[in-house]
Order: sequence, then structure tokens, then C-alpha cells
Amino acid sequence: MDEMIVLLAAQAATPKVVVNEALEAALRGLDRRIEALSAALEVEYLGPGIGMQDMDAEHVFRLVVRHHVWDVAHSGWGLKVCDALPNGGLRPMWPIYGVGRLRKQQLVKTLPAFFQGYMAAVVAAGKAQSSAGLELQALAESFG
Repeated sequence: MDEMIVLLAAQAATPKVVVNEALEAALRGLDRRIEALSAALEVEYLGPGIGMQDMDAEHVFRLVVRHHVWDVAHSGWGLKVCDALPNGGLRPMWPIYGVGRLRKQQLVKTLPAFFQGYMAAVVAAGKAQSSAGLELQALAESFG
């Protein structure tokens, strides 16, 4: 298990996530890793909500793995924070490293649930034994 995952798993398990340069770098690395895995797996997953907890708005934004279209020139598989309101169409709003400080803390805390759910979707799609599925399983196990 690499340093990036060790850091994220440790932060997800702590009472208060510390947002600093190391966490930022780890989220960027995780974003690239999930982009590669999701492109190989091509399994969509609607993950946990990360709308602002203090406003009871967790349902507003969610972690979503699918083929995202940013604009006419940029699209591809990956994990993004998406508008989850009924009229939002799961429009990608931010990469996981691009959210604000408070939402970043909430995002890190949801990583164990995210990986558990994403792995369940990959199993249901019959792709758990692929090389990308096995790598995702290792990641999921890192988060408990």
C-alpha cells in the first residue's frame, strides 16, 4: 500500500481531517488512480453524498463514478463530485481534489463507504476478478 492511500485511510479514520498539502497531493493521486481503474472497469456508481452536513444538504452533491463530460473537449471515466439534485443530471462539478476545505473533510470521511459501495457495484457487474477489479479490492481493503 502506498503512502497516498495510507495517509487517506488514516485521515478517514480520525475525528478531524487535516487539510494540508499532503492531503491535497494524496487526493490528486487518488483521482488519477480511480480514473485509470474506472476506465478499465466501466462500471457506474452513485456514491455517498457530500453536500454540506451543517446545512443538512448531503443529498445535493454526491461522489459519482461514470463517463463524465466536462465540456466538448474533455470527457472520460473517473470519480467526480456531481450535482445530485433532480434537475442536475449528475453534472460533474469538481474533481475530488477541487472541492473546498469543509467539503474536502467530509469527502475524506466518506472514502471507506465510497470504496465499499464501488466495490459492490464492480462485483455486481461481474468484473471483480479483472486486474482493475482486484486493484480496486486492495484499495477498498485499505480503508477498512
